[in-house]
Amino acid sequence: MKRRTKIWLGVAGLLALPIIWFTYIGGTAYPYALYLESRWLPANPKTKQELEKHLHLYYTRPIDPKESMWGSDFHLADNQRMIQYCILWNRRCPLDVVYDSRDNIVRIFTSYE
Repeated sequence: MKRRTKIWLGVAGLLALPIIWFTYIGGTAYPYALYLESRWLPANPKTKQELEKHLHLYYTRPIDPKESMWGSDFHLADNQRMIQYCILWNRRCPLDVVYDSRDNIVRIFTSYE
């Protein structure tokens, strides 16, 4: 293998390490989730829209309460749903929120703690 190819492979590997750490291992997801919590907790959001003003760099997915780390004993009413916010796109650092049919917050579970 040529020296130039080895250098480019080394550079690509070094660039890939933070991305892998960032998204899969979660080394930065927990501190970042705590930072976001320090923003939304004092604001005391009442609706989905108010909460999401303080969150960024996440994806959401609907979950059953059994899938929640801290909200696994919660029983959903007919008009409620649980949404999981995966902070920094990491499922190991979820924020689980129960909403009613009007997007009002019923309960928040900080499952990343």
